[in-house]
Amino acid sequence: MRIITENAVAASAVNPERAVVGAQISHDEEMFGRAFDGRVMRRFFAFVWPYRTTLVLALLTVLVFVGTQLSIPLIILYAIDHTLSPADIAATTLGSVVMVFASVILLNYLANYLQEILVGRVAENVIIDLRRAMFSHLQGVALSFMDKTEVGPVMSRLQSDTGTLQEYLESSVFAIGDMVLLLGITVTLLVLDFKLGALTLSIMPVLILVRYFWLPHARAAFRRARETNSRTNGALAESIRGIQTIQARFANRLISGFIRSCATSTAEPIFVLPNLPR
Repeated sequence: MRIITENAVAASAVNPERAVVGAQISHDEEMFGRAFDGRVMRRFFAFVWPYRTTLVLALLTVLVFVGTQLSIPLIILYAIDHTLSPADIAATTLGSVVMVFASVILLNYLANYLQEILVGRVAENVIIDLRRAMFSHLQGVALSFMDKTEVGPVMSRLQSDTGTLQEYLESSVFAIGDMVLLLGITVTLLVLDFKLGALTLSIMPVLILVRYFWLPHARAAFRRARETNSRTNGALAESIRGIQTIQARFANRLISGFIRSCATSTAEPIFVLPNLPR
């Protein structure tokens, strides 16, 4: 009888065998677990570089969208301060302000539409090129790598992780617009009324302090979520691959029985029926 010691059980729990689904996920997360890697970013932006023209146009549309967002409340402010008077000139001024306001709204809508189209196009093309490069690379790797590596983590890298990169590229472009919008709002508040603007922004140090203590916990939670996602995708891919193997194993019996029945049905007319007494 085989006796399993406590040390062996502990070792198997820490370092599971390669046949166990998800055994290599932790090792992969240690390899790819850093929050930022300059070499990886340079390799990633090598796929972005062919679409730099479209990306620049997307950034310009984002800036136009931010500019129109900032100008809308300023136009309303001007209309309230300079057109609400009984004079005849006020009616003409109000009409002009309404036309300018409508033009800005239209420009804002067009900029928003174009930025969604351009950013989505760049992200889709980059991810398509990246997945093609990864699949081409997998075609040339050694068979020993495929023998030692689970299919699940590889499929997770090819599918879910590339989708995460697509979200990262899209959110990065929009994050630039959000930063410019926040800066513009801050400057506008201070220019219009410095005291009121400073009072409004007085909460910022508290928010920065909260972010300073909250960010490490958020980063740790993000890494745990990513590891859990990798484990789930890896186990799912391994299970799907295993189902095909199990089906092939049990299908062998069914196919053998079907072949025997077909052989029997074919042999009866040839060998049995002619020998029967008539």
